[in-house]
Amino acid sequence: MKVLFKNKTKYNKEIYRKFLEFHEEKYGKFYYIYTAIITIALLFCMIAQLMSQNYIIFFLTLAILIAFLAWRFYHPIEVVKNEIQSPKIEKEQEFIFKFFEKYFSIYSKKVNRQIKYWKLKKIFETNEFFYLYIDKTHAFLLDKNKFEIGTSEAFRKFISQKCKFRFSSKL
Repeated sequence: MKVLFKNKTKYNKEIYRKFLEFHEEKYGKFYYIYTAIITIALLFCMIAQLMSQNYIIFFLTLAILIAFLAWRFYHPIEVVKNEIQSPKIEKEQEFIFKFFEKYFSIYSKKVNRQIKYWKLKKIFETNEFFYLYIDKTHAFLLDKNKFEIGTSEAFRKFISQKCKFRFSSKL
């Protein structure tokens, strides 16, 4: 198979910080609105249980609310902390992305993986990066200045054709 595009991106704290800022800008509002809706629903259930003097269900709902809020606010902080302390960020691991007609490959010291384009959930383009999301929170980060085969402009056209309704440019 012929390599259409090749990109070498070194992950570091600065690149990860930019990704976090982008991710917060893109998905933060929805995250907080969802959290508020669930919180209001649980508070309504708690008030209803208090009014009907069903204290066991009230305390059970209160425990669920506390657990939900702890998960929504503590878990993301813990994930970011673990990611920053991971070897790929701490040791500034370099990832090599090779793009073929039907799939792309990711290579590093510990990773050798092939992914078909249809598995990408969303692709975003900023002034500096392409973010290839594989789920709601994880993405591959491609530095637009690090293409060794092809250009970022040609890659934009290529990936927007492969992922027609999932590509979004913020230029």
